[in-house]
Amino acid sequence: MRWHGNWIKPWQVEGGRELRVYRSMNMSEKTLCDAGCRILLVEDNSEHVFIALTVIRQILGDTSEVIVAETADEALELLSQFTEHDRPDLLLVDLRLPRNGGFSVLSAARSYETLAHTPMFVITSSMYDRDIAQSYELGASAVLCKPLSRARLKEELARIGLSGGMLPL
Repeated sequence: MRWHGNWIKPWQVEGGRELRVYRSMNMSEKTLCDAGCRILLVEDNSEHVFIALTVIRQILGDTSEVIVAETADEALELLSQFTEHDRPDLLLVDLRLPRNGGFSVLSAARSYETLAHTPMFVITSSMYDRDIAQSYELGASAVLCKPLSRARLKEELARIGLSGGMLPL
């Protein structure tokens, strides 16, 4: 499976399952560590995953790795496995996930020392004040409306120091 011909690598999780990891094929592990841009995207809708990957690539170019968890349970399992070396630099979390929702991912992320200060962006179609307020209470750095906007994501990435500035708005 390829995404725009450039990205794919499996990420093993406990139990032998593999999650999709999107990385530029010409980017080595050393380059990734130097670039310091690993993103955990928690999203169950494949169209929204594609949009997010497109926007991330437009902003950061080939300097990012995106791990995609399709359920909160997959994300929770990953969060428990991350070390200081391989932890993501950003979490993009959909609020409306099957079973355990995005709120459980936000809450769990803050409970791990390695992720305590990792920026978390909520991506959601919900504009309920209570959902937005709860997202911020659980440590979200930003709440972004779907569909994901390149301009808004670029603005928020720049605010936290992850803007690659590869393409103009």
